[in-house]
Amino acid sequence: MAKRTFGWVQNPGKLSNLKKVVSVFKSNSKYNIWLREERLPFLKKYNLINEDDYSKFQKILAEDNIVVDYMLLKGKGVSNGSRANAMCSGIIQAVIDGQKDKTYIDTIGNSITVKKPYTDDWSAEGFLRWAISCGLLNYDGEKDNCYLSEIGSQLADTQDDSISEKEIFTKALLSYPPVCRVLSILSDGKGYTKFELGRQLGFYGELGFTSIPQNIYVYDYSVASVSERSKIKSNEEGDSDKYARGIASWCAQMGWVSSKSTNITERYKDVDYTVKLQKYFITREGEKALKKSVGNSSNAKIPKIVLYEMLASNKAPDADFLRYERANIIKSISNTEKSLKQIQDSLRGSNIEVTESSIADDIIGLEQIGINIRERNGKYKITDKITGLKIPVMTSVSKTDITQLKEKIREELKTIDHKYLVLVDLAYSDSSTKGKKNADAREFEIQTAELFTKELNFSGMRLGDANRPDVIISHENHGTIIDNKSYKDGFNIDKKCADEMSRYINENTRRVPGVPKNEWWKNFDVKVHTFYFLFITSFLKGNFKSQLEYISKSQSDIQGGAVSVDNLLYIAEKLKSGVMQYEEFFRLFSNNEIVV
Repeated sequence: MAKRTFGWVQNPGKLSNLKKVVSVFKSNSKYNIWLREERLPFLKKYNLINEDDYSKFQKILAEDNIVVDYMLLKGKGVSNGSRANAMCSGIIQAVIDGQKDKTYIDTIGNSITVKKPYTDDWSAEGFLRWAISCGLLNYDGEKDNCYLSEIGSQLADTQDDSISEKEIFTKALLSYPPVCRVLSILSDGKGYTKFELGRQLGFYGELGFTSIPQNIYVYDYSVASVSERSKIKSNEEGDSDKYARGIASWCAQMGWVSSKSTNITERYKDVDYTVKLQKYFITREGEKALKKSVGNSSNAKIPKIVLYEMLASNKAPDADFLRYERANIIKSISNTEKSLKQIQDSLRGSNIEVTESSIADDIIGLEQIGINIRERNGKYKITDKITGLKIPVMTSVSKTDITQLKEKIREELKTIDHKYLVLVDLAYSDSSTKGKKNADAREFEIQTAELFTKELNFSGMRLGDANRPDVIISHENHGTIIDNKSYKDGFNIDKKCADEMSRYINENTRRVPGVPKNEWWKNFDVKVHTFYFLFITSFLKGNFKSQLEYISKSQSDIQGGAVSVDNLLYIAEKLKSGVMQYEEFFRLFSNNEIVV
């Protein structure tokens, strides 16, 4: 069975394009005919599609009952070269125009300049996910193919911009739980940015549902040069922030949400910074839509489509286990009230062993994806009608050491926000591409800085990027230089890492103007005069102690340490609860692993 993540769409899209995507599945509909008679021949004329794909697509689209393999819909992507220059290799790619004008030349030398007449495979898959998640297309997981649903067929028959079209879009979008979640958050009338929506959307505390703290974005954007700001706009955005932005865009097209560019002021290191961000507000039409979703005397409650794949991101360790656990929680409390203990016993019947604390966090997560759950006298019940959830038969259910470690830590975190459990995922991150590795590393640094500054009241900040430490923190006259290291299989401090840390310590000790050019050491509070160094990672292995001692002795006997992410969170809990004093924390630095 192919691994798909339905239910979560990052790239905003036009409802008109969504209708095109759905309509091509209906034989002889307006857009099916347009694709066969106009768009595909155009792609062939200008050598933008190969002969084999052209013939295959024409044959499929002329059938009475159109059923298409998933990969034939999204396209193959590229094995080399750039995605932007790849030929059209997917049916959905051919439906959507690109954003930029391009000039094309046919076989006899005639040229034409038009918007690129197909999109890339990633964007095409976004539309597929969107259509499937809203129930407009059906997906067969066993065969990995798609076909038209009843409501999708109805949409294909409507006139563009008609009342009936809007009614069908209303039903489809309100059956998608995250749309209802965003409308629900906005229903207090205050207005929220994508970051403020994103931190309340999804299963927090795990990869695939991260949100960038707004104050960090505001600071980074404010102090960046003009040339760096576009990069920050693109890169400093968590997955849930992207989901929120996309959903708000769809709701705006329906008239349910309005937005305006607003001056947002955030405090960072005791200084106020202001930038313009889009802020989203619910409209009167949006309030009516939200009421319609839960039902009333005039309208039946709209069932919520909850696909199995949306219950965890493929980015998360043990995604299959998490989906299976959460699906069975939904099953357990769909028709009856249950306490956490009763839910736990129910899960044991499906060979799922989890703690009550894990179940409690998952219930919060289910609410944050848009499922309405009523809590009464310590018992929980889903008040929505759930459709589309197909729980696979699993003969054995196992979880990796990472999930077991998170469960163990979760039991100890009584005062620390459980969202910081994402640090475990990030410390053990096994990034497959350079872009993902850089994104996860940046997130690891940001969440580490947030833990110390927001949760534990240290001064400090994420520095990151070239020629600067990842994070610096301080408390009164003590300061620490931090290096984050993501290693799935454990971390041993090598000579390169040791020399890099030594350089940071030396730069901070000497504080020569212009060395380095960014003068990162100026970000320490002026009263700090005793410094330490720290590596934060998954777990330690090898002869790391000798490298810690090497760094210390080469830099005037500065004291340092290395800490695994679980011990970091245990320390954080002790500090916040008052069991450990800040002076005790700094006494833990003894050129060795820090264990509590």
